[in-house]
Amino acid sequence: MEASTSPTRDGRTPPSILILTRNEEANIASCIEACSFSDDVVVLDSYSTDRTVEIARRYAHVRVYQRHFDTEYLQRNFGLKEIAYHHPWVYVCDADERVLPELREEILREINRTDQEHSAFRLRYKNMFLGQWIRRSSGYPVWIIRLLRPDKVRYEIRATNVHPIVEGSVGTLDEHFEHNSFASGLVRWFNKHNYYSDREAFEALRVRTEGLPKLRQLFVGDPMAKRRAAKNLSFLLPLRGVLRWLHDVILKGGFLDGWAGIRYSTMISMYEYWLEVKIAEAQRRWREGTEWWVRRLLREPGDTRPDPPPVAPKSYPCREDGTPLIDVMIPTLNESAHIEEAVKNALGLGPVYVLDSFSTDGTQEIARKAGATVVEHRFENYSRQKNWGLENLPFRGEWVFILDADERVTPALRDEAIRVAKSETRNSGWFVNRIVVFMGRPIRWGGLYPSWNLRFFRRGACRYEDRSVHEHMICDGETGYMKHLMVHIRRETISGYISKHVRYADMESDEWLRTSLGQGAGAAPARLFRDRLRYRQWVRREVWPRLPGKPVIRWVYMYLLRLGFLDGRAGWHLAALMASYEYMIELLYREKRYFARKLVNQTTTPEQAPGRE
Repeated sequence: MEASTSPTRDGRTPPSILILTRNEEANIASCIEACSFSDDVVVLDSYSTDRTVEIARRYAHVRVYQRHFDTEYLQRNFGLKEIAYHHPWVYVCDADERVLPELREEILREINRTDQEHSAFRLRYKNMFLGQWIRRSSGYPVWIIRLLRPDKVRYEIRATNVHPIVEGSVGTLDEHFEHNSFASGLVRWFNKHNYYSDREAFEALRVRTEGLPKLRQLFVGDPMAKRRAAKNLSFLLPLRGVLRWLHDVILKGGFLDGWAGIRYSTMISMYEYWLEVKIAEAQRRWREGTEWWVRRLLREPGDTRPDPPPVAPKSYPCREDGTPLIDVMIPTLNESAHIEEAVKNALGLGPVYVLDSFSTDGTQEIARKAGATVVEHRFENYSRQKNWGLENLPFRGEWVFILDADERVTPALRDEAIRVAKSETRNSGWFVNRIVVFMGRPIRWGGLYPSWNLRFFRRGACRYEDRSVHEHMICDGETGYMKHLMVHIRRETISGYISKHVRYADMESDEWLRTSLGQGAGAAPARLFRDRLRYRQWVRREVWPRLPGKPVIRWVYMYLLRLGFLDGRAGWHLAALMASYEYMIELLYREKRYFARKLVNQTTTPEQAPGRE
């Protein structure tokens, strides 16, 4: 695995190489090998938790430095100013970039010129997606400084997309490098761009505060300066995602790149929307409005205090023999921000069991102090985790209520559940209606209300189907509907919301793949007017994955057909965020199906291929 450490065969001096990494085990080996024309490769790592450092250290000519990441410009300036290089020129690259042979030759030719007067060189890259160069819809050409003299360059102070400030003249290289931002998979891409949009939203607020650039800066000679001015001016634009899609696909001719170009443009437009909604989040006081509505919905009858704190009841209802009427199960993973309030709220029903998936943020200890019994079990998927809890937690009551950590039982629902548990009801399970409080208001339109969930049931009468996400409960017996509400509190940031839905999309795409291979749970056909919940489940699992244009359909359904616009800005953003979610599922499913077929083709002989006799 070791590369040659000789400079070049013709005696020319190579550049040193600086590679910046963070959890790049899928890319680092290929990146180092593409830089094998240099005998001095430096990996500056941000304390990766995967095998990045281990792989890099296998190469004899690679030096590894580690520094905790704080900001991009400080990390890059550390790489230029605090590391001693063996050669006067340095080529800076990310782990998902590849130096092509033609570029290597041009770099060696330019830096070995005796009359070289430049301090740095700018060059272009080929953005690769699905094995194809996305030329028209990726903003090509994008000029970026990668080859430089470290004593003549420093990076500007900026939260993201930092540019180098060069002391001296800047030259231009004709050849390209490849940018393979999807080499680590789409889940990684979504998570990285969620993080990037956090930083760019911060930068947008800074630019708005300090003042936007003048229009004349769009016409200066330096292509990097023009691009920066255009980016800063774009922070004023509404509907960023829509405008970016129209620009890339229509004006720039992205449709000529085929489906790969259209999909790539849609992903970048989704990123622009994430940036837009995060800017709005920072400018508006959504959190204060959410807390006001939560206090109002959870207020005890007769309590006139403006801000009553969550207080656990001194006792919960029991039968004459002392056994509780109801047990409560709360599945958790890193819910330290919610769990204390959730436990105190749920103790009004009965003893609370927190089924934790080995949280690392102190959820367990907070739950114990609030009055819960904590049991830890390794997470497999949502349905198996909950079924394990139903089978193994030491419940004593006849009834079980399941809550998530970000859900609360209203006083009216608590009292209704206690009455049901004391009654001689024939029902084995009860559906509970849930209202979402998001972006400072309760959501009553867009198809999100009413939202019926089977959460209250006789112990042993119900269990979850075997499905990794969006699982449904199967009940042996009759079911009914509770009159009163539980509250779903969306306190997480937009970044947290997106991160959670990336995880959900990954799981849902797994289910789509399993279903397409005949291995999924599926759903039995149902009649619309006899069993609406089963009918919706059947449509979601059997019909929906086969429809084209799902993100657009989802937005139109939520915002227009189900009157989401009546929820104001929150309705608009929820429809857009759920359209993004649908698109992530679609892309992840296509990616997994591609690799599944590729694996089959690699392991199946022509005689064994399906359909061959």
